[in-house]
Amino acid sequence: MKVAVAKGRIEKAARQFFVERDLPVWPEKRGRELTVQAGNHEFIFVKGDDVYKYVMHGAADVGIVGGDILREKTPGVLEVVDLPFGRCRMAVCGPKVRRNGTKKLKVASKYPNIAISHFASKRQNVEVIALNGSVELAPLTGLADCIVDIVETGATLAANDLEEYETIFSINAKFITSETALAEQPDELKAWIRKLSQEENA
Repeated sequence: MKVAVAKGRIEKAARQFFVERDLPVWPEKRGRELTVQAGNHEFIFVKGDDVYKYVMHGAADVGIVGGDILREKTPGVLEVVDLPFGRCRMAVCGPKVRRNGTKKLKVASKYPNIAISHFASKRQNVEVIALNGSVELAPLTGLADCIVDIVETGATLAANDLEEYETIFSINAKFITSETALAEQPDELKAWIRKLSQEENA
């Protein structure tokens, strides 16, 4: 079975969780290897934004990815287990001194679809600016009035004299698969799902 794992903090937390659930794992120090074989399992390490693409197109059978990406992209994959790590939140943040006035609010975000949906639900007309880099720069340079981004500890916000205005939703990692993989490997996938969701201890 091929497992796509989001590189970075989710990768580290996923490995520890797999160990606790007696599932196959990759070496703790894998170096620069992007694929690792562990028995009859192959782990593929990719950017978080790409995990669902590997699963959706059949290059991986399952994936471990942040829920923020799935909410933003709404891909055609199955979210089968909510995982107890990768916890953070999607929030609206900005300068401690908030802008007043009737001018249309400018919002910068790596998650433009989430930002648009959130402000539309509040019937608030905004201009959303999609960014790929450090969105915290946007309100500091005048590019935007506020941002929509993930917040874990709030340390980056505090370091840049920004604050959280409101939480949009909570985030955690997800175990995903596809209809095809579930049909082709039902027994193995169900065993993984049981262990990841602790159903075997129910």
